[in-house]
Amino acid sequence: MDGLAIAASLGEVRPAVQGGRVRAVYRPAKDVLVIHVARGEGTARVLISPRRAELHLTRLDLPNPPHPGAFAMLLRRHLRGSRIARVRQRGWDRVVTLDIERDAGRTARAYELVAELVGVRGNLFLLQDGLVLGSAHPDARNRPGGRYSSLPSQAKLDPEGPSAEALAGVLSLDRPADALMRSIDGIGRATAADLVHGLGESPDAAASAERLRERLRQLLACVGNPSSRIVPAEGRATFYPLPPPAVPATSFAEALDAVSEAVMEGGSREEESVRAEIRRAISRRQRTAEKLREWLDDADEAERLRWLADLLMIHHAEIEPKADRAVVRDPATDQEETIRLDPSLNAIENAQRLYERAKRLKRGRPHVTSRLGRLEGEVLRLERALADYNAGRPIHPDALNLLPAVPPSKGKRDRPLDGPSVEMDGFTIRIGRNARENDRLLREAAPDDVWLHAKGCAGSHVIIHRGGRREIPDAVVRHAARLAAAHSKARTEGRVEVVMAQAKHVRKPKGAPAGLVNVTQGDTLTVEP
Repeated sequence: MDGLAIAASLGEVRPAVQGGRVRAVYRPAKDVLVIHVARGEGTARVLISPRRAELHLTRLDLPNPPHPGAFAMLLRRHLRGSRIARVRQRGWDRVVTLDIERDAGRTARAYELVAELVGVRGNLFLLQDGLVLGSAHPDARNRPGGRYSSLPSQAKLDPEGPSAEALAGVLSLDRPADALMRSIDGIGRATAADLVHGLGESPDAAASAERLRERLRQLLACVGNPSSRIVPAEGRATFYPLPPPAVPATSFAEALDAVSEAVMEGGSREEESVRAEIRRAISRRQRTAEKLREWLDDADEAERLRWLADLLMIHHAEIEPKADRAVVRDPATDQEETIRLDPSLNAIENAQRLYERAKRLKRGRPHVTSRLGRLEGEVLRLERALADYNAGRPIHPDALNLLPAVPPSKGKRDRPLDGPSVEMDGFTIRIGRNARENDRLLREAAPDDVWLHAKGCAGSHVIIHRGGRREIPDAVVRHAARLAAAHSKARTEGRVEVVMAQAKHVRKPKGAPAGLVNVTQGDTLTVEP
């Protein structure tokens, strides 16, 4: 959501929550917070996702996890039962503040819940008297206990009043949509592209600028009175009308819900599958390590076993055949010792068995100690991999290779890939919609096809099918890279790094969870989604 989309969403949020009281706060996903607000006879739910740049009313039935997390618990402690006095946006910026008041006995406390809806670096802060009580994600700029430091405002033109000359200058540039986004406040990349669509075809610059001004006026009118659409192929919602295949929605919140549900279902299933695989790998190694520690505890008994065997050899002539135990005296200490025996063996054979067991324990100690150390190191790498994955960082190849093998399904055929594709200059660009499709795309790619993926964050695999041709035009590569950026968690960023490699240099480690790969040789380019 850009600044104008947030303003349109707040037009639906304010009448539903202002004056209402916070009844519940929970965190159904890593970067999703839901606040239940009771107002009059009804209850509204507000979904806030800073790193997906979302804030809107929701009707999604999202689960309340048994372990809500420290930040959700902090919000519950301070905000439950308090009143939402005001919801405000800083100009057209992607910064929204909920002013919340709470009566505490004879005193009243004022809180601010600040949502910085800026994409992968977005965050949510709880403030009291301007001081940070806590945040959804660690932030060096705003540590708990310090005074809140807001994001710097961007020096852009107000969308309500740009001059025709300024708009004509924007349209004269090679990339007018990007220029419009950089110069007009509250306008994101997708909105800018919709605004300038078709205007560059007119030779009359003044007429095109005037048409753009009229489109801006219509766009601002939709902020206060949304005419919402869902664009399924692009996974986005708009508060302004678009032609088919965009689908009308009864409200902007409904359109945003449809997009959120698709993203959360696909993303959360994929992410939870990967987390579950890593946790299982950690658990298996921890169980094996515990057994090895028990074995080493037994190995400490090797000297005692040898001593018992010596006692049996000394007293073997005194022990009755087929006895299940022997009571013998240690000549060194003159104390009696009871030794359990195998009745099927004589005393000497029982002693030899104890000698062999002591020898095996002593001989196996270095190997068991070495294996235990290796397992403990693997557990550390897997725990680090889990932390990296939760933080949106790539998993190190050493950890990927430790993940368990997944047995192939029997009797099932892959369905034909029907995900989105783009034809450009005779090349086909295919985009995976989920982890399994990502695997399919890579598995079915030719060795010289080009694979692309947003660097350092979850997203779709994109494949350019070369079709036997040696050279791929730079325009095709950059368009595919922009698609990879747009279908990733970094899609709201201004510029995104994208990894590019030939498919033969991209390998999925044996048994790794769907969607995880190693790139042995590749390049990086930076694009705007």
